[in-house]
Amino acid sequence: MEAIKLKPKVESQEKEEDYFIIDNDQKANWALRKIRHLKKKKNENEEFAETEIEAIQKEVDEVNSWLESENSSLKNDIEYLEMKLKYYALDLKDDDPELKTHKLPFGQLQFRKQRDKWEYDDSKLLEFAEKNLKDAIKVKKRVDKRKLKQKIIVVGDKAVVADTGEVIEGIKVIERGEKFKVKTDV
Repeated sequence: MEAIKLKPKVESQEKEEDYFIIDNDQKANWALRKIRHLKKKKNENEEFAETEIEAIQKEVDEVNSWLESENSSLKNDIEYLEMKLKYYALDLKDDDPELKTHKLPFGQLQFRKQRDKWEYDDSKLLEFAEKNLKDAIKVKKRVDKRKLKQKIIVVGDKAVVADTGEVIEGIKVIERGEKFKVKTDV
């Protein structure tokens, strides 16, 4: 088999790279075999990585289990103390109804007004709004692009209404050449 000749190419950044030209079926077939080999190696690397990840994942799961176990009792203690602080703060608020914040050296006990939470039954609400509050209904208009394409022709980079010849504003047609794809059995 004829060896593939590599020609040096000097780039503007004074960096030398090797490249070669595929100019016959023999070289093209060599490149396809090379791609096939590289893809196999890539797949082997991915399989190896997955095996390693599985082994590591078991250790990570053990650490996460330990962390959850250790922190669950701490979380319970925090929730218990926060509940006791809430009762204490409510007692303080009974004495001073205007109380918003009670400052202490290691933190604050705060009361903050919350916005009301609104729960919607969308189907019932929409039915009511259609009858009584039409201005509260949003209608979203969109162009059906599939139907639009059936009614236009392309002239250069413009879309034109087929029946009238009118140029449609808001559309620019960008011609894309053929897509090249290398296909191997791996």
